[in-house]
Amino acid sequence: MLDILALLQVSAAIIGIGPFVFHWMRMKKNSKKSMAIPPEPSSWPSLTIVLPVWNEEMVIKNKLEDLAIQDYPKDKMEILVIDSDSSDSTMEIFHKWKSDSSHGVKVKSIQMPSRLGKSAAINRILVEPLNTDAIVITDADALLAEGALRRIGRWLSNPNIGAVCGSQQILGDSDSNHFIDEKTYRSFYHDIRIGESTVFSSPIFEGSLAAYRNSLVLGHQIDATYNADDSQLAVLINRLGSRSIMDPELCFFEYLPSTKEAAAIRRLRRANGLVHLFSRNRPSKFSTINRKFSKIMQIEAWIHLVMPFLVLFSFSIMLLHISISTSLVIMKESLQTTHALLLLIDSLFLISLLFGNKLRLSQILRSFFISQWALLVANIEMYRGIDFHIWEQDIESRESLVED
Repeated sequence: MLDILALLQVSAAIIGIGPFVFHWMRMKKNSKKSMAIPPEPSSWPSLTIVLPVWNEEMVIKNKLEDLAIQDYPKDKMEILVIDSDSSDSTMEIFHKWKSDSSHGVKVKSIQMPSRLGKSAAINRILVEPLNTDAIVITDADALLAEGALRRIGRWLSNPNIGAVCGSQQILGDSDSNHFIDEKTYRSFYHDIRIGESTVFSSPIFEGSLAAYRNSLVLGHQIDATYNADDSQLAVLINRLGSRSIMDPELCFFEYLPSTKEAAAIRRLRRANGLVHLFSRNRPSKFSTINRKFSKIMQIEAWIHLVMPFLVLFSFSIMLLHISISTSLVIMKESLQTTHALLLLIDSLFLISLLFGNKLRLSQILRSFFISQWALLVANIEMYRGIDFHIWEQDIESRESLVED
């Protein structure tokens, strides 16, 4: 019995996690290779900065001012607010700010007839006759680092780059467990995104700050039934033969949800969007376009659609192995050396997972299993036909942003 459990546990763990670990190690190595950003162009690309909003009265003024103070040629940028039928004073604040011409930025707006979700709002933008070189999509509760738009302009001056996204810098209570979990998760997966960008492209984008070349995306539509609009556009860019990259020095700042529950909901929402993305975009479709990106899509599909189930299976078998082995020890029956060693490893692993907080390894393990649980639930909800293309905001994080 123990032999079968040990074989199942180890096999499921190796088969499930092995490809992910190998991919991370490879991308970690590639992430250390610097991507040479183009020099400042003689003529900057023109940008339409798209700001999707719904009931953002708390933060919209700060956001508009944050965009207006960016060091970018004012004649090369415009702000386009698309409102998903806000029921608060969001648009009143916007129109009042717009009437003050001291900011020197061209500003316009589009009114959606009802609240259909961010992906639907982006689809509305994609059919607009924009006379600019790129759209920059940014969230109302994300603030841009100094020089962010200039880095976007420099990247897009390279005709081989079709899209570029920023790197999230988390704000909040650095001592809370969910802050530590998110920070660990981000640092781990940023290595993968940067490595993929160095190899060719990353299919997973940070939607709080992402830019896309208009000649590639305008006239197309994304699937508005799920919420990964940022990554959907990144995949579209690659389908059209261009590159989508993450720039680790293109930074934006966001507050983490103030409670563990709110952070878990946001994590589940993002996971749900990604499992929809990889279930609807077969890696084989990209093999004739770019083999490097096709391989990246294959491993990302495995990570998001298969690995969570194998991790759960291995973890369940591990608990059963611990239970039976411990019972045998209590009954003073001898264990084979292999099972005794596996029991020791499993026990240390479980203790580290449950109680470790100061050790880096414990933080990584806990963060990994939290993300796997989110992906597992997201997969199950996808099979049940549940999506998160419309979600409720985290008010606490917006309050923190305003107070700061």
